[in-house]
Amino acid sequence: MADLFDYMDWRGDLSFRNSPANEADCYLISKIGCPNLTGIVPADEQEAPLGKVVEAYRAKNGKAGASLGITTSPKVVDSFYRLPSVPRFQSLMLSGYRKIDDSNNTEQFSALTVRIPDGTRYITFRGTDDNIFAWKENFRMSIVDTIPAQEDALRYLRWAMDAYDDSFIVCGHSKGGNLAVYAASMLPQNLQDRIISVYNFDGPGFRDDFLKQEGYLRILPKLTSLIPQNSIVGLLLSTGKDPEIVISDCFGAKAHDGFTWKVLGTSFVRSEALSPSSALFQEAMNKTLSRMNLEERDEFIEDFFRIMTSTGAFTLTDLTEIKLRRALELAQSLNQDKEVHKFTLTLNSNYFADFCSKRKR
Repeated sequence: MADLFDYMDWRGDLSFRNSPANEADCYLISKIGCPNLTGIVPADEQEAPLGKVVEAYRAKNGKAGASLGITTSPKVVDSFYRLPSVPRFQSLMLSGYRKIDDSNNTEQFSALTVRIPDGTRYITFRGTDDNIFAWKENFRMSIVDTIPAQEDALRYLRWAMDAYDDSFIVCGHSKGGNLAVYAASMLPQNLQDRIISVYNFDGPGFRDDFLKQEGYLRILPKLTSLIPQNSIVGLLLSTGKDPEIVISDCFGAKAHDGFTWKVLGTSFVRSEALSPSSALFQEAMNKTLSRMNLEERDEFIEDFFRIMTSTGAFTLTDLTEIKLRRALELAQSLNQDKEVHKFTLTLNSNYFADFCSKRKR
């Protein structure tokens, strides 16, 4: 079954005029801003052609630019280097690149504006990778009203709408998907009317009170949420509507990578249901969080991630079967009243048998 690289081969000669923008395009465009483009793409409304940007990035970073570190899929840079050679994407124009990394405020934010030939602008928000500490921020969304990156995203989207008179597609992967939904939801209605669609690619959801806000309810018909059948992050909290489940050829944390998702024509291939392991994770997490107040959720998150990192794993991909079992043994040795203990008991042996067996394939 095909993937996004096959999509570029098979449909890359079609212009946006002949084949309108679609969800496969959206994911590819959402990943353009993952490499550090500081000093290469203007931070203001001035535009730079994609080809020139990639050329400048190669010149600035050399061989080191071919990798974004062990926590990011190498396919992200492979795609970034490939896109300028694909006729469909050669005319993309980039602007408004912003990047914030503030460990003191636990703030990680990056955004980019991409214009396609028909004048539509994509507002793309970068998400977390599979770094365990970065994913902790996703979990913390269940206990705080807003995180700094959400406020950054709203400011950025308002800036873009002031800077350009065009229509917009707002999108992001992982935390970036959450930022896209948050920023679009917090706009006044006259600005929301300029948004064509919002894409949330396997990003975490929101607390129940957010889902009742008028701005969110207005944007909901324009929202598409996609998660792989082996999702973890996309199952955290809710987006107020059932996500569409897509097929990935990977399991566990690796399925979070959209380059592992299967493509047919212009769309990701849908799956009828979550995998057994993801369904059990969703049930266990929802049950655990629903019976806790905010203070208890905070304690649970701290305990859970302390246990995961105690195995020596730096990323979720590092959580081999041996390390995962070691983490579970530690969790189950905690006092009986610890919620982490109850959580791991809820995730019964069937979950881990399914999860671990698939990692070996």
